[in-house]
Amino acid sequence: MDKWILKLLLSLAKVFIKEGVDFDRLTIITETKILLDRRRVRANYKQQKNKEPKNPLLMTLIVYGFFGLMMAFMIGFTKSMMLSMIFFHAYLLFMMAMTLITDFSSVLLDTTDNQIILPRPINSKTIFLARLIHILVYLLQFTIALALFPLVAIFITHGIAAGLTAIFTILLTVALAVFFTYLLYILILRFGNEQKVKDIIGYFQIFMTLLFTVGYQLLPRLINFEEIAQSFTLHWYSYFLPPVWMALSIESFQMFQFDSIHLLMIFCALVIPVFTFWVMIKYLAPSFAEKLSLLQNDQQSTRKSNQKNTGKRSLSSRLSSIVCYHPLEKAGYELVWKITGRDKGFKMQFYPSLGYILVFVFIFVFKSGKNFQATLSSLPDSRLFLWMIYLPMFSVSTSKTMVSYFEQFQAAWVYQSTPVKYPGQIISGSLKALLTKFFLPPYLLLFVYCLYTWGPAIIDDFVFGLFNNIIIFFLLEILSKHFLPFSQQLNVKMQSGRIVKVMLQLLVIASLVGLHYLALNINWLVIGLTPLAATTAYFLIKKISSFRWKDMTV
Repeated sequence: MDKWILKLLLSLAKVFIKEGVDFDRLTIITETKILLDRRRVRANYKQQKNKEPKNPLLMTLIVYGFFGLMMAFMIGFTKSMMLSMIFFHAYLLFMMAMTLITDFSSVLLDTTDNQIILPRPINSKTIFLARLIHILVYLLQFTIALALFPLVAIFITHGIAAGLTAIFTILLTVALAVFFTYLLYILILRFGNEQKVKDIIGYFQIFMTLLFTVGYQLLPRLINFEEIAQSFTLHWYSYFLPPVWMALSIESFQMFQFDSIHLLMIFCALVIPVFTFWVMIKYLAPSFAEKLSLLQNDQQSTRKSNQKNTGKRSLSSRLSSIVCYHPLEKAGYELVWKITGRDKGFKMQFYPSLGYILVFVFIFVFKSGKNFQATLSSLPDSRLFLWMIYLPMFSVSTSKTMVSYFEQFQAAWVYQSTPVKYPGQIISGSLKALLTKFFLPPYLLLFVYCLYTWGPAIIDDFVFGLFNNIIIFFLLEILSKHFLPFSQQLNVKMQSGRIVKVMLQLLVIASLVGLHYLALNINWLVIGLTPLAATTAYFLIKKISSFRWKDMTV
């Protein structure tokens, strides 16, 4: 399919672009890029246990097709055509922009071919357009995956005229997404260096992961399309939004209504995307390739800024001095704190589990989300705050397993090369880092909310629950295999038994909620058990610190 899309884009480029582009060289460059992409080996032969999909692009298109199917159901069951079209085009615009930023950042910001292309007699417009067509080949495949099922639903639900118009509005929406993405990158390259670009892209990727893993659980519980459709009205500022342009254009051709408002929206939907595309070619192209080439030589400022901060104590260093007692424990604390903040792979896997804290709060506390106001007003008379005490540990407990695995696991030889008698001190430091960095912030946020809702009566419950959660976390380490931080090779085996572990953790949390609920029936019991829980947590961390090399799993 990529061959057909490439031929179509090249033919369109010849029609709309007349000056400043060498089409012979453009064709050679784009065909070579597509050929290299097909030949790229995606599997990692150093990790043969990791069996990646034979066609990862196809798997991604299937997932996007599933998202499109969900949107098709929304279009079919929403009575208001205007509302469904606004949602659909907003969804398409957002997905296309995020896909460009996350999945195609390595292609969009690729500077490796500059060493070959730039010394040749090829102008910047040709290089820019080659990059643009290279991305559009894949982007159109994602467009088909995202919009095919919704487009079929539009034809069936709203008729042929609306469906044919939607084909054009879909393409125009994608063109706008490309412009907004390039504009974002231009701004980043104007005010930032290579490291900032990578950081921003990483944050976008984490945001997308959180959106997909958490959003599909929360949005159906929070959005009632029937109520929105009944009270839906367009305000004056709505006409500045591209999805409204597209929706009104479809409505205009469906109902054959061409008044001043609809004609203005048709003009905006047609002219503005074409104009922005011309702006990209005319003004952004000459500088974009040059700015990309400067990325390779823009590392000195980053090094200087890092040298200026070497004299300051980091937050992890200050916290380790408070919660750790042995120098080896402090080393494990700072190692885990810093690598978990820098490793994008860890953040991509773990941060969605933090987002699931909110999901579980809605599932267990607010139930299905229906009659949300009634549930919210009845909270002070219930004991549902117990779920908020123990649910954060369910999400944070996954970090203990993730922190054992690392792509650069070969560097773990440094553990055996040092005169360490008790490697358990490194593990205890790492556990304290995970608790203070990933458990305490959400736990304190939930505590503040519960304090506002239930009042000071729940303070002793949260203190008691804090030590119970710490006991759970330490017991998970004692009862499982003991790995030093970032010392294991990432492989499929780490995923085995994951469902069983999740079910067991849910069972443990439900049991603790039940026992804590029973303890509330005796006024003094929670306060009386708190010192016992604190003492238990203290002896458990001492037990972990005393692990010797014979207790380690290498």
